[in-house]
Order: sequence, then C-alpha cells, then structure tokens
Amino acid sequence: MEHNIQQSLFFDIETTGLSADISAITVIGCCDMDGNVTQWFNEDGLSQKQILTDFLAFIQPYNTLITFNGKTFDLPFLTSKIKEFKINASFDQYEHLDLYQILKPYKNLWGLKNFRQKNLEEYLGIQRIDKLSEKKLIKTYQDYLENGEIKNKESLLLHNHEDLIGLHKIYSLMSYPALLDKEFTLSSYFIENDHFVAHLNLDIQIPVSCYYEKSGISLTLDHSNAILTCPLENGHLKHYLKDYKNYYYLPMEDLVIHKSMKSFVDTTSIIRADKNNCYSKFTPGDSFLSAKTDVTNYCADIIYYILSEK
Repeated sequence: MEHNIQQSLFFDIETTGLSADISAITVIGCCDMDGNVTQWFNEDGLSQKQILTDFLAFIQPYNTLITFNGKTFDLPFLTSKIKEFKINASFDQYEHLDLYQILKPYKNLWGLKNFRQKNLEEYLGIQRIDKLSEKKLIKTYQDYLENGEIKNKESLLLHNHEDLIGLHKIYSLMSYPALLDKEFTLSSYFIENDHFVAHLNLDIQIPVSCYYEKSGISLTLDHSNAILTCPLENGHLKHYLKDYKNYYYLPMEDLVIHKSMKSFVDTTSIIRADKNNCYSKFTPGDSFLSAKTDVTNYCADIIYYILSEK
C-alpha cells in the first residue's frame, strides 16, 4: 500500500435516503489514523451546505480518503450535493480507497456469506453499542427535527461514530492485499521432512490469526508472522502460476504449456489449465535455496495461489 497512512482519512455519511436528488445529508464524520473522530451534524435540516463546506475544508490537508462502499454511495452523493450547492470543490485531487471493493475478493477466506460492514466487524470481534437500522436512522432524524430531543441526536452521532471506528479497525484487513503484494520479509527457510518451510515477517499485522490449506500446502497467519509449508513430491516443488488462463494442461504428462505452443501438440490430449493444475515442477537445490530473491518470489506466488479467489 503506497499511500501515506498519516495523510489518510476515513469518512462516512448519513443521509435521509439513497438518492441525492431527493435526500439530505444528516451527518458527515471523519476519523484519522489515530482514531480521532470529527463530526458535522445537520442540526436544523437546512445546514447541508454548511456542514459539507466545513467537511471539504477539513479534508484539505489529507491526500487519501478511505470509505466502505464510498465509490458507489458516499462520493457520488457528496459530489451531487457539491454541484447542487454550487460549491467550488471536488474530490479529484484525492486518492480514494474503497475497502468494500478492495476487500470483497477475500470474503470467502473469512467465511462471510454477506459482505456488509457489520459482517466484517463481527469477524473482527467488534461489539457495537449502536443498534439503529438504516430505516430507524431516518425516522430518528425526522423525530429530532420535530421534537429536538437530544437523545435522538446522540443516537445518530453514535451510529456514525461507530461506523467510523469500525471502518478504522476494518482497515487492518488490508494486510491481506498487502501480503499478496509481497509486503513481507523472509526470516528463515529450509527443507525438512520432505517439506519446504518458510517463516515470514509481515509488514502489516494480520488482525485475526488463521490457517489455510490447499493442495497439501499450508499457510499459518499469526499477527506479524506467517509460516508457509509446501510438500515435496518425488523431490520436486510445485510452482503455481498466476496467469493460468494463458496455459494448457497435459494430463498424461502432468505439465503445462503456454497457449503459444498449442499448435505443436495433439489438441485432443490437452485441456485448458485452471488454477489448481497450472504449475511447473522444480528441484529446490542449492542454487534455489541460496537465492533469497527467488525464494521470496516463490513464496509470494504460492501465497497468491492460496489466498487469491480469482
């Protein structure tokens, strides 16, 4: 992850509906990387422009905005309001990380049937005080405008506050794409009992310890550490290839060929390679084990094979 963490800001909005044309902003909230929350509340139902202007001024020192499903909802909604109120501003100068889009490919790894923010919060063991549903949020705001009861305002701000704190904690799951992006260092590696074993130090800590296994390969993730174990078959390691769609598999020979070589083989004896049979085999001899860069690249490709859902 190349963005400057300290110049990154989480934000979340609450509204009276999904369509910016007929709905209003009720709350805008931000949370910095230290967990400090700032909120703007549409006190009278008429202060959308003011809280939006204040928010846009507040975010100027930052260069990255982090949301959950913000590309679909939060940013388009606020962009529409910027145009509606003729505010001279835009989000074009900011990098935007939408954790919904970035993390959704890992949904099955975490055993999630649904992929809403609350599902990720439950996976991380986050307990909410706020129990308001989206429908109740709108009704609570309407009630506040009618009766001015402070408990309704507090409920709305609490919901937004917990959305922001949850988003801040969910960011820890960015350790998964970071791991796939080779953000780790080898601490040790060796051959033992017909297995290649690598111990890794992770650049970004995994929030929940877990264990994955596929095709006899195992990966243990424990906070800042990982252990990768790969079996040797007849003295050979399998090196799974990322771009399997460019290969064909020969079942009789148990090998793959690049699609550019297809015309040179009997097409009745080949099938399109898939993720699980697109591998090469090699003997992990001294030349491999003495080349730390090669070992690192091998580990990265195997981790990709285990964790990637593509």
